[in-house]
Amino acid sequence: MADGIIPENVISMLYTIFYLVIIGIIISIIYGISEWFSRDRVLKLFERKKAFVFIDKDVYYGKIIVPPRSGGGFEIFFPSENLENPLTLLAFLVENYHETREEKFLNQAKQVLEEFKNLGIVSKDLKLEDVKIDPWASPSLVSRKIYPDELGKLHAIMMFRDFLSKKEKVKRWQELKGLYSPSVVKILSRKIYNALSYVKDKIATSLTRTTTTFLGGVVTPEIQKSLETVEKKAIGTIGSIYDALLENSIGRLVTVRVQDVEGEVKLYQGVLREYSNQYLLLYDVDYRIQMITKFKGENELDGYPRTYAKFHGFPLTFNKHIKSEIIEKTREYLKIRLRNISDSPLKIEKLKYGDKEIGVSKVLFPSEHVEVTANGLTDSIEYQIEYEISKEADIIWPRKLTRVVGLGDYPPYLLSEILTLRKIKI
Repeated sequence: MADGIIPENVISMLYTIFYLVIIGIIISIIYGISEWFSRDRVLKLFERKKAFVFIDKDVYYGKIIVPPRSGGGFEIFFPSENLENPLTLLAFLVENYHETREEKFLNQAKQVLEEFKNLGIVSKDLKLEDVKIDPWASPSLVSRKIYPDELGKLHAIMMFRDFLSKKEKVKRWQELKGLYSPSVVKILSRKIYNALSYVKDKIATSLTRTTTTFLGGVVTPEIQKSLETVEKKAIGTIGSIYDALLENSIGRLVTVRVQDVEGEVKLYQGVLREYSNQYLLLYDVDYRIQMITKFKGENELDGYPRTYAKFHGFPLTFNKHIKSEIIEKTREYLKIRLRNISDSPLKIEKLKYGDKEIGVSKVLFPSEHVEVTANGLTDSIEYQIEYEISKEADIIWPRKLTRVVGLGDYPPYLLSEILTLRKIKI
């Protein structure tokens, strides 16, 4: 090496290090920005709100938390009064205190115990000294994580109108008003967001090409591949896809085809609030909940009616919906009158007993009834009634299970043209 002259390989290495530092800074900034953009824009609307999550044959109720870059996954935190196996949680805190002598565990145990007492979860007389550490006790459960690879089992995330407070309902009505007639600021911000969603793909492609060109032959293929992966992950999480057929339906009444909890394909209507890669959000949906009840003679059995799915985190109970009256009885059959005794319409789908099934498929408004003749049924045999009730809800559906069929009403700019169309005779 001549005096004062730096070898080319050293200069090349310095440039490489400098470029890597710059890339690191850029990626760090992008990661920081993507903390907001990477969270699914549909799930964000339910962030920190209480909702019912229908996954497989279970339903979880609690507060929705959506971590950044979760790939469509999220977590449901159960209300404290409905967590599962609270004594196990207390035992864990007490055990940690005994093992570590950390006061924070003892203080937390005291705080949790007082909360449980106030909520009536445990006896008022319970003391921490009475809490036993039982390795065979069922574990406590305060949340349920929904991972991206579980989204295939996810049926829906729902916020039922009946469970909203008065304040939440007012806020919800204001949001709907803004959805029907968006301000100029909201329209502009949405256009900017959609533009960013489009541009981020171009940025990702451009940055990857630059990295490949600059680092080619300087670093090992393994390092180069790792850098490209980091770049794509950092930028790829920003934004959501733009769908023109859905974008022009935001704030409009739409009809969707859904594969429901029990596997049946149904049609629903609601106002399209938002969409993303993974989800659709509809407001004001009259959702039909699958119910089951059992009778023996005219007596409804204890524990009924109940839902088709099993609920966690919320002790869901229902008033009586159906009254069963035997209007004719012989050795060969029973003739039963099923009456809707609720304040809302319901649909009786079928009646089952033994290995027999009778299709009914009848909508009953309050006080209306339907008569069913069941051959081989006696008043000593249990029979099951499957029916649906309707509850108004805001619903997030996975796009894999849902398709927007079309609009449910005409856009204002087309209404006058449609009304003036004449029938064409062929």
